[in-house]
Amino acid sequence: MTVPEIMVYSTKQCMYCNNLKAWLAQNNIPYHAIDVGEDPVAAREMIDLTGQRGVPVIVIDGEVIVGFDRPRIEALLNIDKGKDIPADHELIIIGSGAAGLSAALYSGRKGLETLVIGGVRGGMITRTADIENYPGFYRISGESLMRLFADQAEDAGAVILDDVVTDLSVRDGTFVVETLSGRVFTAKSVIAASGRTPKLSGVPGEAELFGKGVSICTTCDGPLFKGKRVAVYGGGNTAAEMALEMSNIAAVVYLISRSPLKADLVTIERLKEKKNVVIMTGVVITGLHGEGVLTAVETAPRQDLANTTRLPIDGLFLGLGLTPNSAVFSGVVGMNSVGEIFVDENCRTDVPGLFAAGDVTSVKGKQLGIAVGDGIKASLAAYEYLRK
Repeated sequence: MTVPEIMVYSTKQCMYCNNLKAWLAQNNIPYHAIDVGEDPVAAREMIDLTGQRGVPVIVIDGEVIVGFDRPRIEALLNIDKGKDIPADHELIIIGSGAAGLSAALYSGRKGLETLVIGGVRGGMITRTADIENYPGFYRISGESLMRLFADQAEDAGAVILDDVVTDLSVRDGTFVVETLSGRVFTAKSVIAASGRTPKLSGVPGEAELFGKGVSICTTCDGPLFKGKRVAVYGGGNTAAEMALEMSNIAAVVYLISRSPLKADLVTIERLKEKKNVVIMTGVVITGLHGEGVLTAVETAPRQDLANTTRLPIDGLFLGLGLTPNSAVFSGVVGMNSVGEIFVDENCRTDVPGLFAAGDVTSVKGKQLGIAVGDGIKASLAAYEYLRK
């Protein structure tokens, strides 16, 4: 059997890149890694090959795949991922972020036969370059912290499957979970810990230029814009932290917010100390421009949208907040108007045996520490349900 030639274009802190490379290693698939954050010649090669300014990019025997498109990669490599994992389980945790992995650690230690299914191991927090508010760590990257979480969960006996849940149903008191790779699993109990996804702006030109200068991840794609002019759109903590990160990479960073900044005061003060950060408040982006690659954004005062200005930039990072990943639970469990799953103080939903934790829930605080605590609470509640 001929061994395929595989090249992976990536950056050091990109969670999707690291998950892709870990997945290849777990399957004993050799590959050649190219760090486009450190090698500008390789970055240009990748951009010329794909038209993309985002990672990862994997090339298998000359066929280009943008992003960690597991079903397509598995098809090219003839891999049946997860074939050795049994179909029936006591507990399935949907989501492998902070809440899901914390729940898996406790359920594993309690002796529950646990399967964790998540598309991005570590979840959104792996995009954070520096975490300074998690007890016990003065400073640690999100990717490093989540790797510790996953290692602990697996050591406790939980099985983690890198896949995406596409459907959840309840049949005769049993939960049926279907995945993107075509697998079907059942469980006596489920914990929804699927987190949130970054919002898009809906600005004209965004769809055409996404991945071609428009990005949602400074940690992943930021190194590709070294020495360039970039903008960050948003005014909360997410956008402010993106701008801080890019201030150490780009020549100029425009932080564009439709309202006064709502980020933490300490973060705003750090931004004001940066000489290459330009803060633009009361401003909206009305259009994106570029033929095949982003070259400019069109902006206007929020109160005078007809008075537009074209701002030349090379990259735009969206920091507009997050939307709950709750679509697969729609029609199964109670939610509020924005799609957050209702839970009580013990992470129980209105469906017996279905629990929820983390950012996908109606709990007000969306913080790492809260997600961890609620993941543990959900696990203990599921254990009590299964052993009653």
